[in-house]
Amino acid sequence: MNRELLINLNGNKTGQLKKFLDNFEGEPRIAWYPSAGEDFRPLLYLHPKFSNLNRGIRQEPQTPDLFIFTDYFPWKSSKFLDSKKIYSSSKTRVIIEHIEELPNLNLLPLEKELVHSQTGSQVTDKAVFLKIKIESNALGSISYPVIYAFTVNETFYCKKLIPFNAKISHIIHVRYGGGLGGGGFAKGAWLLNVLGKLHTELFITDGRLSWQQGDNFAIKYCLSIPKEKNVKLKQIREQRNGWATLRTGEGYYHKPTSDITVKDGYVNWYLVE
Repeated sequence: MNRELLINLNGNKTGQLKKFLDNFEGEPRIAWYPSAGEDFRPLLYLHPKFSNLNRGIRQEPQTPDLFIFTDYFPWKSSKFLDSKKIYSSSKTRVIIEHIEELPNLNLLPLEKELVHSQTGSQVTDKAVFLKIKIESNALGSISYPVIYAFTVNETFYCKKLIPFNAKISHIIHVRYGGGLGGGGFAKGAWLLNVLGKLHTELFITDGRLSWQQGDNFAIKYCLSIPKEKNVKLKQIREQRNGWATLRTGEGYYHKPTSDITVKDGYVNWYLVE
């Protein structure tokens, strides 16, 4: 379950993640953002204050207690690893209140069928625990715990989430790999097939879910990925601004499945049934 997963990621550390686990009763609800890069906006958008101000057409699931970001991070530098200030504008400020290194993930080597760079970077296969604070003119002050695991999404699913029977209440699929900025050879289409297995309640996507060679390899690499999608999706919200989305052209739609239709440049939120 989720607690066992987090205990495993924490190892024998006695810092803030252990304190979080010691003080939290029950099983924490986890939101997973594969291929997160440096995009911390889900912490803002998945907070109850955002939902209250931006009502969807259906009731949203209960919000997450903790976020897990994964990205094998082939880049040499990073704003959030090099500075406590992640983002700052006249409306929003995102800062790191606390950062602590966790034990190595031991998820190497990087599969050449999934990534562009098998060497990764100096942080690849490491993990950190972050306490992120967001100060927003619209939503006020927000704080969330985040575990950032610098590893390949498919490997993390197969060798961490599945062995601990993790339940991932929220999955964010925005600008997933597919060669974007040094990513990989998958678009994350395989995520649709694991929504049921992970007991996911909310799926957020930019609609770029076309199958690529990395998605096909993922199913062969990890037998715990079902070969077909076995859930239905019902739209809650269509969101245009704020996400790190790409644009193909006006009037273009992404229609990867019969129950997903996303306007280009938008992000849609779906209930998973």
